Amino acid sequence: MTAEPHLELNFANGFEEDRFKEVAEDLRAGGADVALRRRPPEGPWASLHWLIPTAVILLFAKPYLEGFFTETGKLHADGLHKALSKLWNKVFGPKPEITYTIVGSSGNGGSEVFSHAFSVRSTRNDGGEAILLIPSATSLEDFSLAVDRFVELMGKHYALSGADPLTRTMALVSYLDHPNFPALVYMNPETKSLELIDYVRSSQARKLTTHQIPQ
Repeated sequence: MTAEPHLELNFANGFEEDRFKEVAEDLRAGGADVALRRRPPEGPWASLHWLIPTAVILLFAKPYLEGFFTETGKLHADGLHKALSKLWNKVFGPKPEITYTIVGSSGNGGSEVFSHAFSVRSTRNDGGEAILLIPSATSLEDFSLAVDRFVELMGKHYALSGADPLTRTMALVSYLDHPNFPALVYMNPETKSLELIDYVRSSQARKLTTHQIPQ
């Protein structure tokens, strides 16, 4: 049986794999087994814009995240930060190579608060997804810090299983008690803390509604 990769960098149809090879090389230098995967054609979408996949998704497997809290942690972190620097330049830099427009069934592109170009995902203990969204305008420092915070959050989630900050905050949003609903988080650029997005209420109020996740 073939082992699952530690990381998967998957990207929308229309992007070439060569564009991400240097990113994958940095991650592999950090001790990770990395898979590159192009998704089949998608859309138009008839769901909440929050839930539409971004152009590029970095998927963290549980063993990779747990490795940050072992002897391999520094090696993982070095490789990840080098890869994130390259990804930031491609997506958020002065001359971004990767741009992405979401078109729903109504033709509405949705909110521009968060980037449609990049996100990070991992699987929760209940089988659902935890997704890190990135603000559309973000510095390299905040981009790297947000991913670091997400790694820490998921490490606690796996280690504490039920008593962790993510699970306790999810209990404040009724629909997140089912694994079919992803938990969306982002790093508040002012507080540098992760917040859980109540995306149903945010869509209804047309205003971002969140709950701060304790550290």
